[in-house]
Amino acid sequence: MTDDIRNARSRLKIAPAKDLRKYTQQIWLAGLGAFSRAEEEGGKLFDNLVKVGEELENKTRDLADNATTDLRDKVIEKASDTREKVERAIDDRLSSTLTRLGIPSQREFEALSERMDRLTQVIEQLAQQLESQRK
Repeated sequence: MTDDIRNARSRLKIAPAKDLRKYTQQIWLAGLGAFSRAEEEGGKLFDNLVKVGEELENKTRDLADNATTDLRDKVIEKASDTREKVERAIDDRLSSTLTRLGIPSQREFEALSERMDRLTQVIEQLAQQLESQRK
């Protein structure tokens, strides 16, 4: 056996009772110190974890709010587009149905009204000319 192994074995021999009490007391004190440190550090760690959790919750809430707003805007846009398409389809169908039935469209009524206004002006001018010729 080497000297290192003999020295290690001799160190492992049971220590006298006085030394054993000393080591036991030191182990006890080390445990109390570790418990105290863990209690102090644990409170700080807990507070830090709460702070990090609050920050994460705020970031997550902001992201969720932004995503909700974006989604709502997209839904409104799609609904608006769909409504416009439906209105156009109804207008086209209604116009074609009215045309097939021989009912004039709004544009045709407006054009006819303009022609009647022009004819009325012409008639009034002619009436004035006739009256001035009679006098």
